[in-house]
Amino acid sequence: MKAEVSRRNFLAGMAGVGALAAAGLAGCAPQVASDEEKSAPVAQASDNVEWDKETDVVVVGFGGAGAAAAIEAKRAGSEVVLLEMNPRGGGSTMACGGFIMMGGTELQEKFGVEDSTENFYKYLCAAGGETEEGEEFIRVVADASPEVYKWCVSCGMDFESGICDMEHHLGGNNAGTSLGFSGNEMARDYAAVTPAVPRGHMAQPGSSGKDIFAALQATVEAEGIEVLYETPGSYLLQNAEGRVTGICAQGEDGELFVKARKGVVLTCGGFVDNPEMLNAYYPFVNKRGSHLTTAGSENGSGILMGQALGAATRGMGRFQIGYPLVTLTEHLAKGVLVNERGHRIVAEDEYNSFMGKAIIMAPTSRCYTIVDEATLQEGNGKIPSMSQEVLVANSFAEIAEGLGINADVLEATMAFYNESVSLGEDREFGKAAKFLHPMETGPFHVYLTGSEQCYTASCGGLKIDTGAHVLKEDGTTIPGLYAAGRNAGTIYGWYMGSGSSLADVFTFGRIAGQNAAAEEPVA
Repeated sequence: MKAEVSRRNFLAGMAGVGALAAAGLAGCAPQVASDEEKSAPVAQASDNVEWDKETDVVVVGFGGAGAAAAIEAKRAGSEVVLLEMNPRGGGSTMACGGFIMMGGTELQEKFGVEDSTENFYKYLCAAGGETEEGEEFIRVVADASPEVYKWCVSCGMDFESGICDMEHHLGGNNAGTSLGFSGNEMARDYAAVTPAVPRGHMAQPGSSGKDIFAALQATVEAEGIEVLYETPGSYLLQNAEGRVTGICAQGEDGELFVKARKGVVLTCGGFVDNPEMLNAYYPFVNKRGSHLTTAGSENGSGILMGQALGAATRGMGRFQIGYPLVTLTEHLAKGVLVNERGHRIVAEDEYNSFMGKAIIMAPTSRCYTIVDEATLQEGNGKIPSMSQEVLVANSFAEIAEGLGINADVLEATMAFYNESVSLGEDREFGKAAKFLHPMETGPFHVYLTGSEQCYTASCGGLKIDTGAHVLKEDGTTIPGLYAAGRNAGTIYGWYMGSGSSLADVFTFGRIAGQNAAAEEPVA
């Protein structure tokens, strides 16, 4: 007999979880629901299920974390089945800019870059800010870096044929570049904590997420791992002792019950594509743009499946909020970013998420980037695609009048800035000297650079320990259940830079696969 829990009943339960999430945020943090509110029906696997397929480890979601978990479980001698909701794998890993942030690696040594796992750890902790218990996860990621790099190479990623860029703050897809700056390492406050060195590792030939995932997919195929496409997981199944023993998925012919003798690894991504969850947990009310950094399928399903079994969450109110000024349009870092009161708010050459942080913390959602004609022409008129020109003026007084800013404040801001330029030092925020450019001669171009122009990605998920075991509210594990990638909440306070997510994805994806494979199989 098939499970007595129907997909319809399960989805009704999931809708209840979604409704709970939607009620969570009134402005700061989501409320914690009771076990009863969060629970969804769960079948008793030992008595009620006729399994359609059996394996040792089931991995749900074929992105970077899922590939890492599946590869490691298979290499440890376990049989593995990968479930993927889309017609092909890749997820947000394939769609990313191609960075893997690592420290103390052989590639850095090859290029003469002096770095260590300890310095990498210091940077991540400083840049992440308040991370609750996140520093223990940061320690694992940092210490694993040299081995993760070797693992990436073992999966066929080519870093050796590229060059090292020691000069620029790189955006994504830097064909021919294997190592470069991808976070906020060069910013004044973080360079004071640990030496500024490039840690963004990029696979060739395109230095893109496609190159990274192509290597992972080829490895999954070479290892003989079975992948079931267009087969999303619906709900987890437990035996009478509470151990996760399998999953109900939706296959071509309806419900597909897959037994996991050793464990299930949830790697379904985050929840930025789930409007109810996004609205519930996003902490900055009325300050969110429409730009989402996702491949389109981060619907929170893995998080909801875990919550249905009583799993706790961590960091659900933590997001990557970014504006790509220096990474996509480096010349514009010579301009000035002001809030609607006419004050500068950040060094214009900082990494995207730190730009976004300054913008989102502004009194309202409206901020502006001001550049002169020479700067605009230097970049052949290129601006970030999410921005729009709102004004061209010949003086700061005209800008103030056009934007409704106090003219005295804006003119004082620009006078102080220009004086700093003449002194060769950004006395306020520490912008690099190469971006200090006098703003004295119009016309000036003004671009809307507020929260509506920022992009958003979720950083929280199921609460796990450093062994990738999913945890309940009381800190105990849910036997047989693991999570990794953006399905889990791990290293983040603030988002530290491009590639930090893939470092986390690969580290805990591998750990999840290894530990699931080490479980004693259930009958």
